Amino acid sequence: MGTALRSGFGANVPQTDSDVDEALTGGLLSLDANVLLNFYRYSPKARQALVEVLKAAGDRAWVSHQAAREFWRNRCFAIDSMNQATDEVGKAIEKTRAAAVSAIDAWAKQTAVPEDTKQLVTAALEAGYGQARNLIDTEVQGAGTISYDGSRDTVLDLLNDLLPAHVGPPLTEDEHKSALAEGERRVQAKIPPGYKDAEKTPGDAADGASGDYLVWIQSIAEANRRDLPLVIVTGDEKEDWWWKHRNHFMGPRQELVHEFAADSERRLFMLRPVQLIEHAAALQVAVSPEAAADVARASTTDNEGWTRSAILELFKRLDAEGSPHTEIIRMAAAQGGTVSRDQVYEVAGSGEDRLLRGFTRPTTRITRLLEEEGRLMAGAEVALTANYDGGATAVSFTIPPEMAEILNPDAEGRASV
Repeated sequence: MGTALRSGFGANVPQTDSDVDEALTGGLLSLDANVLLNFYRYSPKARQALVEVLKAAGDRAWVSHQAAREFWRNRCFAIDSMNQATDEVGKAIEKTRAAAVSAIDAWAKQTAVPEDTKQLVTAALEAGYGQARNLIDTEVQGAGTISYDGSRDTVLDLLNDLLPAHVGPPLTEDEHKSALAEGERRVQAKIPPGYKDAEKTPGDAADGASGDYLVWIQSIAEANRRDLPLVIVTGDEKEDWWWKHRNHFMGPRQELVHEFAADSERRLFMLRPVQLIEHAAALQVAVSPEAAADVARASTTDNEGWTRSAILELFKRLDAEGSPHTEIIRMAAAQGGTVSRDQVYEVAGSGEDRLLRGFTRPTTRITRLLEEEGRLMAGAEVALTANYDGGATAVSFTIPPEMAEILNPDAEGRASV
Protein backbone atom coordinates (compact mmCIF):
# COMPACT_ATOMS: atom_id res chain seq x y z
CA MET A 1 0.00 0.00 0.00
CA GLY A 2 1.32 3.45 -0.88
CA THR A 3 1.80 6.36 1.52
CA ALA A 4 1.11 10.08 1.32
CA LEU A 5 3.76 12.22 -0.37
CA ARG A 6 4.56 14.03 2.91
CA SER A 7 4.89 10.83 4.92
CA GLY A 8 8.45 10.61 6.26
CA PHE A 9 9.41 13.93 4.65
CA GLY A 10 8.14 16.39 7.24
CA ALA A 11 11.55 18.04 7.50
CA ASN A 12 11.39 18.87 3.79
CA VAL A 13 8.02 20.62 3.97
CA PRO A 14 8.41 24.41 4.42
CA GLN A 15 6.79 26.05 7.44
CA THR A 16 3.41 27.65 6.75
CA ASP A 17 1.54 30.48 8.42
CA SER A 18 -0.60 27.94 10.24
CA ASP A 19 2.60 26.26 11.47
CA VAL A 20 3.73 29.59 12.93
CA ASP A 21 0.37 30.01 14.68
CA GLU A 22 0.69 26.48 16.08
CA ALA A 23 4.20 27.24 17.31
CA LEU A 24 3.11 30.43 19.05
CA THR A 25 0.10 28.92 20.76
CA GLY A 26 1.59 25.64 21.95
CA GLY A 27 5.37 25.58 21.78
CA LEU A 28 8.26 26.38 24.09
CA LEU A 29 9.49 29.74 22.75
CA SER A 30 13.24 29.56 23.33
CA LEU A 31 14.48 33.13 22.90
CA ASP A 32 18.02 33.50 21.60
CA ALA A 33 20.29 36.18 23.09
CA ASN A 34 19.99 38.36 19.99
CA VAL A 35 16.20 38.59 20.50
CA LEU A 36 16.78 40.12 23.94
CA LEU A 37 19.63 42.35 22.75
CA ASN A 38 17.45 43.68 19.93
CA PHE A 39 15.21 45.31 22.53
CA TYR A 40 17.90 47.99 22.60
CA ARG A 41 17.28 48.64 18.89
CA TYR A 42 13.49 48.71 18.92
CA SER A 43 11.30 51.76 19.34
CA PRO A 44 9.24 51.95 22.56
CA LYS A 45 6.12 50.89 20.62
CA ALA A 46 7.90 47.90 19.14
CA ARG A 47 9.30 46.87 22.52
CA GLN A 48 5.89 47.03 24.15
CA ALA A 49 4.29 45.07 21.31
CA LEU A 50 6.83 42.27 21.70
CA VAL A 51 6.36 42.28 25.45
CA GLU A 52 2.60 41.89 25.03
CA VAL A 53 3.03 38.96 22.64
CA LEU A 54 5.53 37.18 24.88
CA LYS A 55 3.45 37.85 28.00
CA ALA A 56 0.51 36.19 26.26
CA ALA A 57 2.68 33.08 25.85
CA GLY A 58 3.15 32.98 29.63
CA ASP A 59 5.89 30.75 30.95
CA ARG A 60 6.32 29.23 27.48
CA ALA A 61 8.45 32.32 26.72
CA TRP A 62 11.76 31.00 27.98
CA VAL A 63 15.51 31.74 27.82
CA SER A 64 18.20 29.08 27.99
CA HIS A 65 20.99 29.66 30.48
CA GLN A 66 23.42 29.96 27.57
CA ALA A 67 21.33 32.64 25.84
CA ALA A 68 21.04 34.56 29.12
CA ARG A 69 24.79 34.29 29.55
CA GLU A 70 25.38 35.69 26.06
CA PHE A 71 22.87 38.48 26.69
CA TRP A 72 24.74 39.66 29.77
CA ARG A 73 28.10 39.31 28.05
CA ASN A 74 27.00 41.50 25.12
CA ARG A 75 24.49 43.87 26.73
CA CYS A 76 26.95 46.78 27.09
CA PHE A 77 28.07 46.30 23.48
CA ALA A 78 24.41 46.58 22.38
CA ILE A 79 24.11 49.85 24.29
CA ASP A 80 27.36 51.05 22.69
CA SER A 81 25.99 50.20 19.25
CA MET A 82 22.84 52.22 19.87
CA ASN A 83 24.84 55.18 21.19
CA GLN A 84 27.27 55.01 18.27
CA ALA A 85 24.40 55.08 15.77
CA THR A 86 23.03 58.22 17.45
CA ASP A 87 26.48 59.82 17.45
CA GLU A 88 26.97 58.93 13.78
CA VAL A 89 23.73 60.56 12.64
CA GLY A 90 24.56 63.68 14.66
CA LYS A 91 28.00 63.93 13.08
CA ALA A 92 26.57 63.34 9.61
CA ILE A 93 23.99 66.10 10.06
CA GLU A 94 26.60 68.55 11.28
CA LYS A 95 29.00 67.66 8.46
CA THR A 96 26.39 68.16 5.74
CA ARG A 97 25.11 71.36 7.43
CA ALA A 98 28.59 72.88 7.46
CA ALA A 99 29.17 71.87 3.83
CA ALA A 100 25.84 73.40 2.79
CA VAL A 101 26.57 76.69 4.61
CA SER A 102 29.99 76.82 2.93
CA ALA A 103 28.39 76.18 -0.46
CA ILE A 104 25.89 79.01 0.13
CA ASP A 105 28.75 81.38 0.97
CA ALA A 106 30.62 80.38 -2.20
CA TRP A 107 27.46 80.77 -4.29
CA ALA A 108 26.75 84.23 -2.85
CA LYS A 109 30.29 85.43 -3.61
CA GLN A 110 30.31 84.09 -7.17
CA THR A 111 26.87 85.43 -8.11
CA ALA A 112 26.76 88.72 -6.17
CA VAL A 113 23.65 87.60 -4.30
CA PRO A 114 22.40 90.30 -1.90
CA GLU A 115 23.41 89.75 1.72
CA ASP A 116 19.81 89.61 2.94
CA THR A 117 19.00 86.88 0.38
CA LYS A 118 22.01 84.88 1.48
CA GLN A 119 20.94 85.23 5.11
CA LEU A 120 17.39 84.09 4.32
CA VAL A 121 18.67 80.99 2.51
CA THR A 122 21.10 80.23 5.35
CA ALA A 123 18.39 80.71 7.97
CA ALA A 124 16.02 78.36 6.13
CA LEU A 125 18.79 75.77 5.92
CA GLU A 126 19.69 76.09 9.61
CA ALA A 127 16.02 75.80 10.57
CA GLY A 128 15.70 72.54 8.64
CA TYR A 129 18.80 71.03 10.23
CA GLY A 130 17.69 72.26 13.64
CA GLN A 131 14.33 70.57 13.20
CA ALA A 132 16.05 67.31 12.23
CA ARG A 133 18.24 67.45 15.34
CA ASN A 134 15.23 68.16 17.55
CA LEU A 135 13.31 65.21 16.11
CA ILE A 136 16.26 62.90 16.78
CA ASP A 137 16.61 64.23 20.35
CA THR A 138 12.89 63.69 20.97
CA GLU A 139 13.09 60.12 19.68
CA VAL A 140 16.14 59.34 21.82
CA GLN A 141 14.53 60.79 24.94
CA GLY A 142 11.30 58.92 24.25
CA ALA A 143 13.18 55.62 24.10
CA GLY A 144 13.60 55.73 27.87
CA THR A 145 16.71 55.63 30.01
CA ILE A 146 19.32 53.29 28.55
CA SER A 147 22.24 52.83 30.89
CA TYR A 148 25.06 50.44 31.71
CA ASP A 149 23.72 50.75 35.26
CA GLY A 150 21.09 48.02 35.37
CA SER A 151 19.09 49.86 38.04
CA ARG A 152 18.39 52.71 35.60
CA ASP A 153 17.92 50.79 32.32
CA THR A 154 14.41 50.87 30.83
CA VAL A 155 15.07 47.87 28.59
CA LEU A 156 16.38 45.75 31.44
CA ASP A 157 13.32 46.64 33.51
CA LEU A 158 11.08 45.43 30.67
CA LEU A 159 12.94 42.15 30.29
CA ASN A 160 13.07 41.49 34.03
CA ASP A 161 9.32 42.01 34.22
CA LEU A 162 8.75 39.80 31.17
CA LEU A 163 10.99 36.93 32.27
CA PRO A 164 10.87 36.91 36.07
CA ALA A 165 11.66 33.22 36.43
CA HIS A 166 11.85 31.93 32.89
CA VAL A 167 15.59 31.30 32.57
CA GLY A 168 16.85 27.74 32.40
CA PRO A 169 19.46 26.24 34.74
CA PRO A 170 23.13 25.98 33.82
CA LEU A 171 24.83 22.75 32.86
CA THR A 172 26.96 21.10 35.47
CA GLU A 173 30.71 21.58 35.13
CA ASP A 174 31.14 18.13 33.62
CA GLU A 175 28.15 18.57 31.30
CA HIS A 176 29.47 21.92 30.13
CA LYS A 177 32.94 20.53 29.43
CA SER A 178 31.47 17.61 27.48
CA ALA A 179 29.14 19.90 25.54
CA LEU A 180 32.01 22.20 24.54
CA ALA A 181 33.93 19.23 23.14
CA GLU A 182 30.87 17.98 21.24
CA GLY A 183 30.11 21.47 19.97
CA GLU A 184 33.64 21.79 18.61
CA ARG A 185 33.39 18.38 16.95
CA ARG A 186 30.15 19.40 15.27
CA VAL A 187 31.63 22.69 14.10
CA GLN A 188 34.52 20.87 12.44
CA ALA A 189 32.09 18.41 10.84
CA LYS A 190 29.76 21.26 9.77
CA ILE A 191 26.84 19.84 11.74
CA PRO A 192 24.28 22.53 12.61
CA PRO A 193 23.77 24.65 14.55
CA GLY A 194 26.81 26.88 15.00
CA TYR A 195 29.32 25.77 12.38
CA LYS A 196 29.14 29.20 10.74
CA ASP A 197 30.90 30.43 13.88
CA ALA A 198 33.86 28.14 13.22
CA GLU A 199 36.32 31.03 13.36
CA LYS A 200 35.45 31.85 16.98
CA THR A 201 37.82 30.65 19.65
CA PRO A 202 37.32 30.44 23.42
CA GLY A 203 39.43 33.58 23.65
CA ASP A 204 36.93 35.49 21.51
CA ALA A 205 33.82 34.40 23.39
CA ALA A 206 33.25 32.42 26.56
CA ASP A 207 32.32 29.25 24.67
CA GLY A 208 34.03 29.82 21.34
CA ALA A 209 32.14 28.32 18.41
CA SER A 210 30.02 26.07 20.65
CA GLY A 211 27.63 28.76 21.90
CA ASP A 212 24.80 27.94 19.48
CA TYR A 213 25.12 24.24 20.26
CA LEU A 214 24.76 24.98 23.98
CA VAL A 215 21.57 26.97 23.30
CA TRP A 216 20.34 24.07 21.18
CA ILE A 217 20.86 21.26 23.69
CA GLN A 218 19.52 23.30 26.61
CA SER A 219 16.40 24.15 24.59
CA ILE A 220 15.87 20.50 23.65
CA ALA A 221 16.16 19.46 27.28
CA GLU A 222 13.58 22.02 28.42
CA ALA A 223 11.12 21.19 25.63
CA ASN A 224 11.39 17.50 26.48
CA ARG A 225 10.99 18.20 30.20
CA ARG A 226 7.73 20.00 29.48
CA ASP A 227 6.71 17.69 26.63
CA LEU A 228 6.19 20.66 24.29
CA PRO A 229 7.07 21.44 20.68
CA LEU A 230 10.31 23.44 20.49
CA VAL A 231 10.32 26.88 18.88
CA ILE A 232 13.73 28.54 18.41
CA VAL A 233 13.18 32.30 18.16
CA THR A 234 16.29 33.98 16.79
CA GLY A 235 17.48 36.95 14.82
CA ASP A 236 20.41 34.86 13.60
CA GLU A 237 19.73 34.31 9.91
CA LYS A 238 22.75 32.17 9.07
CA GLU A 239 22.28 28.85 7.31
CA ASP A 240 23.52 26.76 10.23
CA TRP A 241 20.11 27.35 11.83
CA TRP A 242 17.83 27.95 8.86
CA TRP A 243 16.77 26.00 5.82
CA LYS A 244 16.91 28.79 3.24
CA HIS A 245 16.20 28.84 -0.46
CA ARG A 246 17.61 31.97 -2.00
CA ASN A 247 16.31 34.66 0.37
CA HIS A 248 13.33 32.66 1.63
CA PHE A 249 13.29 31.25 5.16
CA MET A 250 11.70 27.83 4.75
CA GLY A 251 12.06 26.59 8.34
CA PRO A 252 14.68 24.87 10.51
CA ARG A 253 17.55 22.95 8.95
CA GLN A 254 16.45 19.40 8.16
CA GLU A 255 19.27 18.00 10.29
CA LEU A 256 17.89 19.84 13.31
CA VAL A 257 14.38 18.55 12.65
CA HIS A 258 15.67 14.98 12.57
CA GLU A 259 17.83 15.46 15.66
CA PHE A 260 14.94 16.84 17.68
CA ALA A 261 12.61 14.09 16.43
CA ALA A 262 15.07 11.47 17.70
CA ASP A 263 14.46 12.74 21.26
CA SER A 264 10.87 13.91 21.04
CA GLU A 265 7.57 13.13 19.39
CA ARG A 266 6.90 16.88 19.17
CA ARG A 267 7.71 19.26 16.30
CA LEU A 268 10.54 21.73 15.86
CA PHE A 269 9.86 25.25 14.57
CA MET A 270 12.06 28.26 13.78
CA LEU A 271 10.80 31.85 14.06
CA ARG A 272 12.31 35.27 13.52
CA PRO A 273 11.34 38.09 15.94
CA VAL A 274 9.22 39.83 13.30
CA GLN A 275 7.01 36.73 13.07
CA LEU A 276 6.03 37.17 16.72
CA ILE A 277 4.44 40.44 15.68
CA GLU A 278 3.03 39.28 12.34
CA HIS A 279 1.22 36.40 14.05
CA ALA A 280 0.30 38.15 17.32
CA ALA A 281 -3.39 37.53 16.61
CA ALA A 282 -2.80 33.82 17.22
CA LEU A 283 -2.30 34.77 20.89
CA GLN A 284 -5.21 37.21 20.76
CA VAL A 285 -2.88 40.20 20.94
CA ALA A 286 -3.59 43.29 18.85
CA VAL A 287 -0.49 45.02 17.50
CA SER A 288 -0.52 48.49 15.97
CA PRO A 289 0.69 48.80 12.36
CA GLU A 290 3.36 51.26 13.54
CA ALA A 291 4.82 48.76 16.02
CA ALA A 292 4.74 45.98 13.44
CA ALA A 293 6.58 48.20 10.94
CA ASP A 294 9.21 49.14 13.56
CA VAL A 295 9.95 45.51 14.39
CA ALA A 296 10.04 44.54 10.72
CA ARG A 297 12.45 47.35 9.93
CA ALA A 298 14.75 46.56 12.87
CA SER A 299 14.64 42.83 12.08
CA THR A 300 15.51 43.15 8.41
CA THR A 301 19.10 42.63 7.31
CA ASP A 302 18.51 43.12 3.59
CA ASN A 303 20.57 46.03 2.25
CA GLU A 304 22.09 46.58 5.69
CA GLY A 305 25.54 45.67 6.78
CA TRP A 306 28.80 47.40 7.55
CA THR A 307 28.79 50.85 9.11
CA ARG A 308 31.64 53.26 9.66
CA SER A 309 31.80 52.44 13.37
CA ALA A 310 31.80 48.68 12.69
CA ILE A 311 34.66 49.06 10.19
CA LEU A 312 36.66 51.11 12.69
CA GLU A 313 36.20 48.38 15.30
CA LEU A 314 37.22 45.71 12.77
CA PHE A 315 40.40 47.64 11.92
CA LYS A 316 41.17 48.22 15.60
CA ARG A 317 41.06 44.48 16.32
CA LEU A 318 42.97 43.48 13.20
CA ASP A 319 45.71 46.00 13.94
CA ALA A 320 45.94 44.77 17.54
CA GLU A 321 46.68 41.31 16.15
CA GLY A 322 49.38 42.68 13.84
CA SER A 323 47.33 41.59 10.85
CA PRO A 324 47.92 42.95 7.31
CA HIS A 325 44.20 42.68 6.54
CA THR A 326 43.41 46.34 7.27
CA GLU A 327 45.76 47.50 4.52
CA ILE A 328 44.39 44.87 2.13
CA ILE A 329 40.78 45.90 2.81
CA ARG A 330 41.66 49.56 2.19
CA MET A 331 43.39 48.60 -1.04
CA ALA A 332 40.33 46.64 -2.16
CA ALA A 333 38.09 49.63 -1.41
CA ALA A 334 40.26 51.94 -3.51
CA GLN A 335 39.90 49.48 -6.40
CA GLY A 336 36.14 49.16 -6.28
CA GLY A 337 35.96 46.27 -3.81
CA THR A 338 38.43 43.65 -5.04
CA VAL A 339 42.13 42.98 -4.53
CA SER A 340 44.16 40.44 -6.49
CA ARG A 341 46.12 37.52 -5.12
CA ASP A 342 49.40 39.12 -6.21
CA GLN A 343 48.54 42.29 -4.33
CA VAL A 344 47.82 40.25 -1.20
CA TYR A 345 51.19 38.54 -1.57
CA GLU A 346 52.85 41.94 -1.88
CA VAL A 347 51.21 43.36 1.25
CA ALA A 348 51.38 40.19 3.37
CA GLY A 349 54.91 39.38 2.29
CA SER A 350 54.03 35.82 1.24
CA GLY A 351 55.58 33.81 -1.51
CA GLU A 352 53.50 32.71 -4.48
CA ASP A 353 53.80 29.08 -3.48
CA ARG A 354 51.39 29.78 -0.62
CA LEU A 355 47.74 28.92 -1.35
CA LEU A 356 46.48 31.50 1.17
CA ARG A 357 44.36 28.89 2.88
CA GLY A 358 42.78 30.37 5.98
CA PHE A 359 43.80 33.91 5.03
CA THR A 360 40.26 35.22 5.62
CA ARG A 361 39.87 33.56 9.02
CA PRO A 362 40.77 36.64 11.11
CA THR A 363 38.26 38.85 9.27
CA THR A 364 35.55 36.17 9.39
CA ARG A 365 36.11 35.59 13.09
CA ILE A 366 35.95 39.29 13.95
CA THR A 367 32.89 39.78 11.69
CA ARG A 368 30.98 37.13 13.66
CA LEU A 369 32.11 38.61 16.98
CA LEU A 370 30.91 42.07 15.97
CA GLU A 371 27.53 40.53 15.09
CA GLU A 372 27.34 38.80 18.45
CA GLU A 373 28.21 42.04 20.26
CA GLY A 374 25.50 43.95 18.40
CA ARG A 375 28.02 46.20 16.63
CA LEU A 376 27.14 44.73 13.23
CA MET A 377 23.83 43.60 11.75
CA ALA A 378 23.23 39.86 12.01
CA GLY A 379 23.80 38.19 8.66
CA ALA A 380 26.17 40.88 7.39
CA GLU A 381 28.59 39.78 4.69
CA VAL A 382 32.01 38.83 6.04
CA ALA A 383 34.67 41.51 5.72
CA LEU A 384 36.84 39.61 3.23
CA THR A 385 35.77 36.82 0.88
CA ALA A 386 38.12 34.64 -1.18
CA ASN A 387 37.28 34.08 -4.84
CA TYR A 388 38.37 30.89 -6.61
CA ASP A 389 38.72 30.05 -10.27
CA GLY A 390 37.77 26.40 -10.11
CA GLY A 391 40.88 25.35 -8.19
CA ALA A 392 42.21 25.36 -4.65
CA THR A 393 44.03 28.68 -4.99
CA ALA A 394 42.29 31.98 -4.32
CA VAL A 395 42.65 34.33 -7.30
CA SER A 396 41.26 37.45 -5.60
CA PHE A 397 39.53 38.76 -2.48
CA THR A 398 36.39 40.89 -2.23
CA ILE A 399 34.96 43.19 0.45
CA PRO A 400 31.23 43.99 0.89
CA PRO A 401 29.90 46.76 -1.40
CA GLU A 402 28.84 49.00 1.49
CA MET A 403 32.33 48.71 2.99
CA ALA A 404 33.86 49.82 -0.31
CA GLU A 405 31.50 52.81 -0.42
CA ILE A 406 32.38 53.91 3.11
CA LEU A 407 36.12 53.43 2.72
CA ASN A 408 36.64 54.88 -0.76
CA PRO A 409 37.69 58.50 -0.19
CA ASP A 410 37.71 59.32 -3.89
CA ALA A 411 34.03 58.66 -4.53
CA GLU A 412 31.85 61.76 -4.41
CA GLY A 413 29.76 62.02 -1.28
CA ARG A 414 31.49 59.17 0.48
CA ALA A 415 33.31 59.42 3.76
CA SER A 416 36.68 57.83 4.37
CA VAL A 417 37.60 55.93 7.51
